[in-house]
This record gives sequence, C-alpha cells and structure tokens, in this order.
Amino acid sequence: MGGGENNIRMDSPHGDKETGRTPRPPAGEVGPRWWLWVAVVLLLLVTAVVVGKFLRHDYKDAEVWYDAGRRVLTGETLAGLPHYRYPPTFAVLVAPLAALGFGPFFFVWYAVNVGLFVVSVRLSWRLSALTEAECGPASYWLPAALVAVYAVDTLFLGQTNILIMALVYWACMEEARGRQWVAGLPLGAAIAIKVFPAPLLLYFAFRLRWRVVAAAVLCCLFLLFVLPGAARGFERNFREMADWGDRVALPFVSRGEAGDWGQHSLDFGNQSLTGVAGRLLMAVNAQVAAREGPDIYVNVADLDAAQVRRVVLAVSLALGLVLIWAIGWRRPADGLRQSTEYALAVTLLLLTSALSWTYFFVMLLLPVMVSVRLLVEGDRIGRVSVGMLKAALFGVGAATVLLASQHARALGCVFWASLLLFAALGVAALRLRRQAAEEVTLARA
Repeated sequence: MGGGENNIRMDSPHGDKETGRTPRPPAGEVGPRWWLWVAVVLLLLVTAVVVGKFLRHDYKDAEVWYDAGRRVLTGETLAGLPHYRYPPTFAVLVAPLAALGFGPFFFVWYAVNVGLFVVSVRLSWRLSALTEAECGPASYWLPAALVAVYAVDTLFLGQTNILIMALVYWACMEEARGRQWVAGLPLGAAIAIKVFPAPLLLYFAFRLRWRVVAAAVLCCLFLLFVLPGAARGFERNFREMADWGDRVALPFVSRGEAGDWGQHSLDFGNQSLTGVAGRLLMAVNAQVAAREGPDIYVNVADLDAAQVRRVVLAVSLALGLVLIWAIGWRRPADGLRQSTEYALAVTLLLLTSALSWTYFFVMLLLPVMVSVRLLVEGDRIGRVSVGMLKAALFGVGAATVLLASQHARALGCVFWASLLLFAALGVAALRLRRQAAEEVTLARA
C-alpha cells in the first residue's frame, strides 16, 4: 500500500505543482449569494418550529441529554437510564451546560448544532476541493439541500449526529493534511460519544495510518474511562460502562443485534442494511408498538433471525471488498481520489451500521459534495461514472421525498439511494485509480 506521508492539499481542485493552489476569482464573478438568503429564511422557519416544540414540551432527545447531564451533577447513576444508550462520556461533557437549566440547555444545544452543520458544510466543501468558479453556488447549496431533511430532523430531535459528522470530517481533513496524530483526536471523540463511527478505524488501518488509529484509540480510552472516572469516580464509571456494554455493545458484537433496541430496531425508520434486510427477509411488523398506525409488512421472504444475520454479514463483507477493489492497495496521490475514498468510507459506515435512523444520513453531506466535485471532472471519470453519479444524486433527492411514505421507508428508500451513491462513487474511484496507473505507465515509457 506504499509508504511515506501524504500531505494532500484539499483546498485545491487542480493541485498546482508549485503552490498546490488555484487562484480564487473575485467575489463578484461568482454571482449573487441568493442561496444565503434562502438558508437564512429556512433557518428562521426551523427555529420557529423548534421554539414551538419547546413551548409544547416536545423536547425529544434533548431532554435525554439534559437528564443525563443533571444526573452527573447530582451524583446519580446513569446505569439503566431509559433512552440513554451511550457511554457516560457525553453525559459528563454536557453536564456543565445542563447546570444552566433546561431552557438555556435546549436552545444552546440547538444553536451549537446549527453552527456545527455550517462547519460540516465548510469542511466537506474543502475536502471535496470545490470552488465556486467551477460550478457556482451549487457547490454549496445543492449538497446542503439534499441532506437538509436529515439535518432538520436531527435539529428537531436534538440528536448528536451533526456533532459526530463534524468530528469525522475534521478527522478526515487533518489526515489529508498529513497530521495523523491530530486526525485521531476528533475521530476518537466521535467514537467515545456515539460508538458507530468505530469501523472507520478499519479504513485508516487498511491505509496503514497507524498513528491515526493509535491517537483515536488513546483519545477514546481517555474519554471513556479517565475523564468520566475522574469526574464521577472510577468504580462508578466502570459499573456504568459495564451496563452500557451489556445492553448495547455486547449484543452487537456477539450476535449482530442492535443493542437493547430489540424489535424497535426493525422500525421503518432504521435505514441500515440490518434494518432493511430484517424487514425484507423476515415476516416482521415494521410499525413497532412505539408508533401509532396500521401494521406494515414488506417482506419478500420468511427467514429466521440467524439466517438474516448471515445475509447481513455476507453483504457487509462484500461491500467492504468492493471498497477495497475500488480504491486499490496504494494510497492516493491527489486530493480528488482521497476525498472520494473518504466519501466511500462514510457511505459504507451508514449502510453497515446496526442502526442508521434517517437522521444519521445527514452524514451523506460529504459523499454528495464529492459527487458534485466528480461531476465537474466528468472528463476524468467517464460517461458511465457521470451517469451513475447523476442517477445517485437524483436518488438521494427522491429518497427524501419518499420519506413521507412509511411503506417507502419500510422498503428502505434511503438505504437503496445510499447504496446507489456508494456504487457510483466506487466506479468513479476505480476509474480515477486506473487513470492514475495509466499516467504512471506513460511517464515511465
């Protein structure tokens, strides 16, 4: 897979040989920033809805984080806390904010998430090496618009996935700059808060980025054991970590089950391979008891749970092999190939996670942004890749519309759109890799 450091300039679409930079055009040449005004109006509307939810006491998951933070402050245990299915780390981190009272906590957490989404847009824009001169304001607003539904869903729920997205993208940015020790820190923090990004360690290990992996593991261990142990006592933290392991981690590691979610993991909102395969291959009701509505059955087979787990494992391994086949054994030498790899790894993470509720797919921001960048480079990736990428972006947009249908969600509309996007990015990555190999061969001839 090649040795040495790669210090890829992610702020340059063409990679000037001397400076690695492309001159930016004057601001007046890229057209009016109408999309900013649209974003402001949408933000005001979303904020109005959030205020209304607060006044109606519809707090969703923000109340869970607040309750966990308050328990840290009052010395109560987190073990067995309903709906808190995370290590103690996040409860300790939000405890200072919970000390302000629920009202300030609710709105500050909302504002933090809005800011983190803006940061994530900027990070993904830089990772994809887009410029407004090449594709205009669409380089910003199109990817943001395609994941806007998932971002708004996350904001309404008060969930942590925008925070996770920002941390993962930050890790990718630092790794692209060759700062491996720094890159591992946000990745480790993301894993300590919400463990589902952990498979990204396999990608960095495959690329022999051992310092990224080491830094992530050390940071994660510190945030899981040292920080909460120092704040709440190491014995108590150990008991709470053991409780989380028994309820959440162990069922997945040993049986491939989605923690203690049980039947709820088969709810139509779960768009992961595990959830979609369970609904399609078993005669299960996708309308769980927690929701009101008629039963939903979409299965095309009637396998047992063990058989479905084997299917999920086989498909997951196949998708991993597709990733390796597309990106090859050698590390990429240019920013476009590197950003395409990141996009593939993030998409695969969403597909193969035991739980990928619809709001998880806000992380499609980077894959969509990279797809826009690849379309700008249509002559490099070929007509087949261009056609697949356009179809994939259309599919992502169509999936957001189909979210209005519970049956479409039960069938896995977001999963299939993401799978198409993964396939399109994989074909583009393969084309870029082969083109790079041909250029090397010609240079040696």
